[in-house]
Amino acid sequence: MKRRDWIYFGATLAVLFAALGLLYPFWPFERVIKLGLDLQGGVRLVLQAQGLEGKKEAERRDLVDRLITIFSERVDQYGLANVEIRPMGTDRIEVRIPGATDPERARELLGRTAILEFRKVLDFATNPEDLVAKRVLPQEILPGKNPGEFYLVEGDPLLTGDVLDNAEVRVSTDPRNPGLYLLLTFNRAGAERFVEALRRLQVNDRLAIILDGVVYSAPYISPSIKEAAAQGWRAVQNSTSITGRFTFEEAKLLAVVLRSGALPTRVEVIEEQRVGPTLGAEYVRRGGLALLVSFVLVLVYMVIYYRWYGLAADFALVLTMLIVLAALRGFGATLTLPGIGGLVLTLGMAVDANILIFERIKEERRSGKAPLACVAAGYHRALSAVLDANITTLITAFILFTLGSGPVEGFAITLGLGVAASLFSALVASRILLEKSGLGEYIPVSPVATAK
Repeated sequence: MKRRDWIYFGATLAVLFAALGLLYPFWPFERVIKLGLDLQGGVRLVLQAQGLEGKKEAERRDLVDRLITIFSERVDQYGLANVEIRPMGTDRIEVRIPGATDPERARELLGRTAILEFRKVLDFATNPEDLVAKRVLPQEILPGKNPGEFYLVEGDPLLTGDVLDNAEVRVSTDPRNPGLYLLLTFNRAGAERFVEALRRLQVNDRLAIILDGVVYSAPYISPSIKEAAAQGWRAVQNSTSITGRFTFEEAKLLAVVLRSGALPTRVEVIEEQRVGPTLGAEYVRRGGLALLVSFVLVLVYMVIYYRWYGLAADFALVLTMLIVLAALRGFGATLTLPGIGGLVLTLGMAVDANILIFERIKEERRSGKAPLACVAAGYHRALSAVLDANITTLITAFILFTLGSGPVEGFAITLGLGVAASLFSALVASRILLEKSGLGEYIPVSPVATAK
């Protein structure tokens, strides 16, 4: 074989084995390819940032970008997989969470402001009316985490959550306070400010730990913590905890929102959609069936119409589908229902290049050329038409991907990958097969007899 033939042969084998390696173990399909919300089921939320009136467009976009960053960090730390977060205009954000079963949990994870404050407690009562007469501005009356608890606290916080370095869920070993709690770790600046706050407080004063306007706990200042504060910031860096009779999911969610930081502005869920896993499974079944039927019909048709050449086209088609699915897996792309539509369209586009080439080969054969010469001439003469047709489709897919969103974007991804894969399969894989396997000798047309 010539050097070009070795290159084509090596490239085909490399792509084939790379695709098979990426797709292994092949089944179940949802573990090989990430499925979108419409196929897997889950929750879709649209959140709108509040209080943006009067802000410039650049400021609004910057704030939305910050929200997206915090949302991404929260879902990653919480362990949610395949979440899609994207801006919608200048004040809205769309969040798709495949596999989620609890919309309320998703709303709390994303919409929670997570403003953590430490304030001195001035008084405590079981009825807020008992505290009204004692309140002086800017003091506030805040509810406690447990029913029937109300606290009169100072207006200015001694410390805020922006100085936190970490928040971890721990299990209490104290028989008097069993259950879960959150252990807070301050960064150095926060620990130093905490030391200053403790030095201002007296033994038996109470320090309220407030999250989003609710007092979760209000521990008394003990002599031991005062002594620790006297030793410096390192002694109090890991000395604060939040209790509140949490379930594990509540504690985990609270730790996540504290670690990711407070939202720069309040957000409101303005749209919520839940797709059940049953409906998603039905979409997968129907979409998979449509894809399989289309695939088989194209394979059969190519063999019937082009005979032995149809086998080369079928090999190119199989390789194209493997490349597309492997690319989805390799890039971590999510397959949606419109994406399955793009795959079905790819089946037709995948054989389009082969059809153009085969028809040129047949024309060359009618002129009386030898079979292998016909193959070489057919590929050479059809190349410009094949590239023109597929490049224009690639440009269209790129425009759809750039300007579209959601279903349109998923369709564009699979269509673009399919066109690129079909070009490689038709121009490289099927050509080396026709030229070196002997199939190229069986052109499905006879040379035209010339008059003597």
